[in-house]
Amino acid sequence: MRSLAFILLLLVTDSVWASPVKFDFFDAKHGLSMNTVTDIVTDDAGYLWVATQDGLNRFDGEHFKIYRVTGDNRSPTEQHIKKLFYGRKKQLWLLTRSDGLNLYQSSTDTFKSYNSSNTPLPKAIYTDIGQDGQGNLWLATNSMGLIRYSPTNNEIIKHYRQASGQLNSNHVDQVFVDKFDRLWIITDKGLSQINSKREVIHYPNIQTAIMGNITSLEVGHSNTLWIGTKNKGLFLFDIYKGSLKEITAATSLKGRKITNIQQGRFGKLWLGVESVGLARYSPQNETIQFFISDPDDAYSLSSPIVTALNLDSENQLWIGTQGGGLNKIYLEAATFGHIHPFSFTKHNINNGNIRSIYRDWHQQLWVGTSMGLYRAKENEHKQITSFELFEVPGSKLSQSFISFIKEDKQRRFWVGTRGEGLFIFTPDKQSYVHYKHEPNNPNGLPSDLVLSIYFDHQDNAWLTTRNAGVAKYIDEDRGFIQYKHNRNDANSLASDEVNAVLQDKENNYWFASYTAGLSKLSPEGIFTHFSTDTEIPIPSRHLLTLFESDMGLLWVGSTEGVFSFDPITHKSQVFNTDNGLIGNTAYLTILDKQQRLWIGTSSGLSQLNTHNFSIKNYTMIDGLQDNEFNYGAGFIDDDNRVYLGGINGFNYFFASQLPKLSAPRKPVISRLSVKNSADPASIQHKPLAQKTKLTLTHKDDLFSFHFHSPELHRAPRLSYEYRMIGLHDKWLATNKDQSVHFTDLAAGAYIFLLKAKDINGQFSPVRRVNVKIKPSPWRSWWAYALYSLALIVIFSITFYSRVNKFNQQARLLRDKEESEQRLQLSLWGSGDEFWDWDVKNSKVVRTNTFLNYPSNETRLQETMQTCIHPDDLADIKPRIDSCIHQGIDKFEMIYRGKMMDGNWLWVQNRGQVIDRDNQGAPTRLAGTIKNIQSQKETEAELISLNQGLEKRVLDRTIQFQQSNDELKQALDKLEFTQSELINKEKMATLGGLVASITHEINTPIGISVTAASHLQESVKIFNKKYGEGDVSHEDFEQYQNEVYEASTLLLSNLDRAAKLIKSFKQVSVDQSHEDIQEFNLKVYLDEIFLALNPLLSRTGHEYSYQCPDDLMIQSRPGVFYQIISNLFNNSVVHGFPDGQSGKLTLNIIKVENGIEMIYQDNGCGMPASIQDQIFDPFFTTKRGKGGSGLGMNIVFNLVTQELKGEIRLHSEQGAGSTFNISLPISALAD
Repeated sequence: MRSLAFILLLLVTDSVWASPVKFDFFDAKHGLSMNTVTDIVTDDAGYLWVATQDGLNRFDGEHFKIYRVTGDNRSPTEQHIKKLFYGRKKQLWLLTRSDGLNLYQSSTDTFKSYNSSNTPLPKAIYTDIGQDGQGNLWLATNSMGLIRYSPTNNEIIKHYRQASGQLNSNHVDQVFVDKFDRLWIITDKGLSQINSKREVIHYPNIQTAIMGNITSLEVGHSNTLWIGTKNKGLFLFDIYKGSLKEITAATSLKGRKITNIQQGRFGKLWLGVESVGLARYSPQNETIQFFISDPDDAYSLSSPIVTALNLDSENQLWIGTQGGGLNKIYLEAATFGHIHPFSFTKHNINNGNIRSIYRDWHQQLWVGTSMGLYRAKENEHKQITSFELFEVPGSKLSQSFISFIKEDKQRRFWVGTRGEGLFIFTPDKQSYVHYKHEPNNPNGLPSDLVLSIYFDHQDNAWLTTRNAGVAKYIDEDRGFIQYKHNRNDANSLASDEVNAVLQDKENNYWFASYTAGLSKLSPEGIFTHFSTDTEIPIPSRHLLTLFESDMGLLWVGSTEGVFSFDPITHKSQVFNTDNGLIGNTAYLTILDKQQRLWIGTSSGLSQLNTHNFSIKNYTMIDGLQDNEFNYGAGFIDDDNRVYLGGINGFNYFFASQLPKLSAPRKPVISRLSVKNSADPASIQHKPLAQKTKLTLTHKDDLFSFHFHSPELHRAPRLSYEYRMIGLHDKWLATNKDQSVHFTDLAAGAYIFLLKAKDINGQFSPVRRVNVKIKPSPWRSWWAYALYSLALIVIFSITFYSRVNKFNQQARLLRDKEESEQRLQLSLWGSGDEFWDWDVKNSKVVRTNTFLNYPSNETRLQETMQTCIHPDDLADIKPRIDSCIHQGIDKFEMIYRGKMMDGNWLWVQNRGQVIDRDNQGAPTRLAGTIKNIQSQKETEAELISLNQGLEKRVLDRTIQFQQSNDELKQALDKLEFTQSELINKEKMATLGGLVASITHEINTPIGISVTAASHLQESVKIFNKKYGEGDVSHEDFEQYQNEVYEASTLLLSNLDRAAKLIKSFKQVSVDQSHEDIQEFNLKVYLDEIFLALNPLLSRTGHEYSYQCPDDLMIQSRPGVFYQIISNLFNNSVVHGFPDGQSGKLTLNIIKVENGIEMIYQDNGCGMPASIQDQIFDPFFTTKRGKGGSGLGMNIVFNLVTQELKGEIRLHSEQGAGSTFNISLPISALAD
């Protein structure tokens, strides 16, 4: 209720809702430790630090690393981190809930504790932290005042308390150090300052003016201070003058707590507003905008409770929330002006799939979607404020796929669709001509799938189609000239699927085809074709768009990038991902007035300068509607504003205002991972921070560099290249996980170089690390000295040939040793046993054994009996036999092998015959034995689990079957009850008709009875006088007049009663006898309204109906009475709750596809919530007041089921309701 009151307050003040902004968010599903954030800071290494109640998080732009309490004196001392502080000394301090402070040590990636157990700091609840220019800390407490502490000397420099007169309260909420080294202190008694001379200054006037707690501070311009309060709004404090100014433009903040203030670029303030969300205040124009949390808006703030704000160096505003995780806005994205289906609180564009954009000569901006055409409403700055669907009565334009929107020089308005053909509107948009495909009309529109339009130099309209070539429009009388592909005529279009048309400066027409390349039609009527396989080839045959630059070049968009084509020299130049484009499929291409080609792909947006061929790329994180754009959805405004549409709305922007894309910053090498051969089971991770030198031993045979970008915004789309000088000279791409691995590097000095690359091909400065690998002792200088001396001695006592032979053997032995060492390491790493069986010499060599073998292995049978489980021998022997006697070289066996301790172990033995003798018998075999015991145990567990699951599934299936039977019985009862209620509703309607007819018939019958009684009395009087012979001439004339008048009155009223009874009989018979018959709908409507007139005439409403006189229907008449009477009765009962008289109209027209029934009233209308439920059974707004909730449900069922038609409702509150009923052509009589 309080939030609703706040929103109502905003609507009556100068505050406004913010223009469309997209919030990105990160929560526990993205790796955050929890969804309640307590504080946020960024450091110089590019990390975002996020404090929560469940640990500390570090974010590098792609991944979160969580620091939780581990109890090893290396982690934070408490899970609940209240405050983060990154100060002038480039140190990250953590303020815990109850265990003092922690200092992050980046060189070791550990934390150092500062609390009452190891420092002179008292045991207190610390609320905030600051730092002066000397690196001393200011520590605020909730009950012990303020402490100035030196972490370097581990001493308290001074303790400020209320008792000593230095503070106005011991309850200090916040501290803040400005650039002049002044400490600002917020207590529960107001604002104070400790200046650079350590003098304490209090500001009682602020406390008097605000009369409430100060909640937040931020430094302003010109020695001012922004002050947020608990419920008094926003204030600006002039420090020199000592004056306090209330921000009256932000009066809507009164009664709400301002939790945080963050000043952005150009002086704008971002405010966290409790239970509302985020606000932005602009001091320049004194406006405030609000960004609320809306569960129905996927782009809104994820929580209304903002706990922290932080603006990083890339102009990203990070927002911590309670329960909603971490939110982010890239403030530069506003330059792209993203409009999407959630942009406004109401009157949005309902379909985000944008297909065309255009501004007409009235300066009206039009937006075509895949489901209708919209008018945009704009302010004086051409900023879009809302949308209105353009509806054309009698057409399906509002539901059509809009291919293009364009005006000709006569200001006729052309709208092309995919499926509904072409609409040409007059300049005032009040009338139009609709062209649809007529198969037998050679001068008609060749296809309803119209793709694009082009007006040539003579203002002739050329239309391209998906499947029927090109059509040139002549006029309304002569129609179109069609150009199509003729496989038997080379002088025709190359394909019927044409996407674009262009007339060049030489009056040649160019046609871009999606399947057959480019075609040129000369002024003489000669076609020339260009494709990938023609005599003059072009780079692609799948073409999408076509433009001519001021240099006379054709620019062609295709599925293989874009390319320029010289119509004279026929030379092409391709631009694709290989030379800078963000993507190859150029769905959307448009040339602006500065000759820049904007290329929308499925991977982002590229800007290509057609003069110098420079390229700039943008992606969704820069503010694009999405990375995928749509064909034809581009427009360049008169002021060169660019409009580009895609699958999630559209962007509108000035190219000159887009953010400048500088080269990436130097990457940060964050971590070194080392695997040491002395301890191969573990990998050591060492933080590198800003180190430029690294020394490794010869045992560090595997090491990796891990790195990231210090730019959080651009990090996800950067790639990296490295070079290790001394190993190779080429720049190589790094791994996708931002790491580089090295193994078995020889001893020596290396230089590791690393650089980042952005999507525009710009490189960052190079990060350099000097790497030194120490040699092993046997490769040290003194070892080599001994080797040299030995060689000299040998050389002096031996012949040159012996020395040479010895050297050769030494090299062979060293290679063999290294090979065996690698094999040993490989086996050691995998845990497998290697065996080599020399059958000829009865010799077996085994390495890394873990099974029990005979002490002297000479016979295969003996080894098998010893090592293989008796139960497995029967399976093993045939496989051994096939290898020895049947020529099978490779084999694989799984069995239980005997271990050293006598236990049995499942193993996998893979082997291969290395050599055979002349008779084919194996002479040498080799292979490996792998321990698969854990795999077998897992298989057994899975079998047991599957058996249990099968039983549980069977039990559940039985339960579900029983439940389904019970539900079916209940459903049958419900359907029977519903049928009974609908029949009763029909009878109630008929009863109402009987009551109305009875009342209406009563009047003429009563008049007839009165006339007959008067006549009877006159006859009696006349007869009496006649019997007495006292009838005068005057008496006779009077008698004649009375008889005539009475009979006339009697006859006219009885005739009226007869007509009413006839109409009632007809309607009641039509409802009770549901036979299909042919009838005149106009005549039947007359009878219906004659029957309804008694009911409607008593309401005071005006009603009317129209229908063609010759409209014959083949249907059940009673259905129409039910539909019409329920519609009129619904308006009478629900449409005019205030008792005012209204207008009820029914228009029936015959259309090409059948019948359209349009029923309207000018009553109170309906909100969207009622419209969504109006056709539901038993839904009524008059529950307990006579409403059954079945009237409109009966109408819906009769229209959709009985008549096979459609019913649509359009209603706005205060503007009445309209029901459109479309009946198929089958309803018409033959």
